[in-house]
Amino acid sequence: MECKYTNDWLRRKIASDPDDDPEAGPSVLPVTSGAHRAVAHQEGFAVAGDRTGVPLRIALGMLVRQLRSNAGLSIAELAQRADVSEEELRRVEHDPHYTARARLIHQLSAYFSVSLSMLSQMAGATHEVDLVLFNESVRFAARSDDVSRLTEEERTALNAFVSLLNERAKG
Repeated sequence: MECKYTNDWLRRKIASDPDDDPEAGPSVLPVTSGAHRAVAHQEGFAVAGDRTGVPLRIALGMLVRQLRSNAGLSIAELAQRADVSEEELRRVEHDPHYTARARLIHQLSAYFSVSLSMLSQMAGATHEVDLVLFNESVRFAARSDDVSRLTEEERTALNAFVSLLNERAKG
């Protein structure tokens, strides 16, 4: 799988200009809005596109919202602690058509100790998507409810999903 940026590259870009939006390569979204593709590319992976992007970004928004809620933080508090834009954080949580900047994904990965490569795939910043990640992300989002307090079932699902993200990144 080809990731558009590495941790070291992001750290250098953020250190040189924290307000810069580092370009991580060409957009993985098709130029024409009518193109839908999730074609098998490499064993266990699909080419990123509209059919994989929106469901993954829905799951990313739900994941960020639940991690934030689980930590007892408001959007403003998380934005301050993770050193990210409150507006961009709000868009990630609520707009599945929004593609997060590389810096935001990096900062959230570091703050919540979740795999950067998995969050990058969920944000649409890679050319390929791990099919297990895709399927588990859709399941996670379907099991999650948009409420202020997590139920025990949601907390268990959140912890299992975060474990899966980190394990998939290792293996």
